[in-house]
Amino acid sequence: MATTETIETLKHLVRCAREDTAVLDVESMKFFKAWLIEDLKATIPPPKAPPTSVNMDDPELMTPDSDVAHTMGPEQPKETLSDDEEAKMIAAKEAAAEAVAAEKYDEAIEKYTEAVVIAPSALTYAKRAECFIKLRKPNAAIRDCDAALKINPDSAKALKIRGAAQRYLGQYAAANADLSKGLQIDFDEHYGDIHKAVLSRVHEMHVAEGKARAQKEAEAKAKAAEARARAAADAANAANAAGSGMPGSGMPGGGMPGGGMPGGMPNVPPEMLEKLTSDPELMKAMQNPKVMQAMQAMMSNPMAAMQYMSDPEVGPVLQKLMGLFGGGMPGGMGGMGGMPGGMGGMPGGFGGGAPPSANANDVD
Repeated sequence: MATTETIETLKHLVRCAREDTAVLDVESMKFFKAWLIEDLKATIPPPKAPPTSVNMDDPELMTPDSDVAHTMGPEQPKETLSDDEEAKMIAAKEAAAEAVAAEKYDEAIEKYTEAVVIAPSALTYAKRAECFIKLRKPNAAIRDCDAALKINPDSAKALKIRGAAQRYLGQYAAANADLSKGLQIDFDEHYGDIHKAVLSRVHEMHVAEGKARAQKEAEAKAKAAEARARAAADAANAANAAGSGMPGSGMPGGGMPGGGMPGGMPNVPPEMLEKLTSDPELMKAMQNPKVMQAMQAMMSNPMAAMQYMSDPEVGPVLQKLMGLFGGGMPGGMGGMGGMPGGMGGMPGGFGGGAPPSANANDVD
């Protein structure tokens, strides 16, 4: 049966692999990776990409450690210690403190381990975690801080040390959360300086992410606009090439593919056609045979617009078309000037009116 220490080691390995599968590419772990793939038919995700440019500019980042987990204390410690156990725990803590003062962090870790095995506490785990940071082992520090916070969720020391470890791994958002909470409980200048650096990195990341998001959106809009323009140009070419003869009517001018816009509108610029095709109401109106008939009639005789302007079905469509094209109509139907006989003021416009009739007094 697996011991508590073995299970904790396995848990640590799983946590590291979830964080980055690169840990399985270490020489000592290749047998385990082969077992996962060959025997369990597991699919191993690729290792994480190298850090972003923001991370790469951070000279204080540490290489993630993947050492075997150190011994943890019992999950259910004794409620009371014997005199001998208590004496050993106190002696181990004192020896650990002396080793820290002498900057002998490996020795301090061994002594703190002896203490947590006897009686684990949030403070002891946090102190051992601090030694791991000194040895540039942020993952080990995070593991000890997790254990400390399980015992005491408000351990300021554990929160601050875990925040620092996350900062050295480039996990700035998580570092900001832990450091903010820990410093709120118990502020100290050392971790306050670390928090300032983290806040600067968080800001840089937000700016970089915002720029990347804006660029992506701009590229998507540009592609969409290009696709619309290309579709409009293709539709215009198809309409111009359709020839004459509206389907089922015998009228001059073919229909635009897919129905809707009447044909017979030569030389319609793509941007104008795009305006038409992007207006759902206009496209629906163009499905009305009466509207199409009016359009065809006006193609051959712009003055025919007068008889359709008062039509409840056709008039609103003509008004909207003239508004859309600034008073003109697509397909060469120019602005409607004053009507012959002094009938000016007609809204919108089709052709500049019929030429005036010859004066009766004129002679050939």
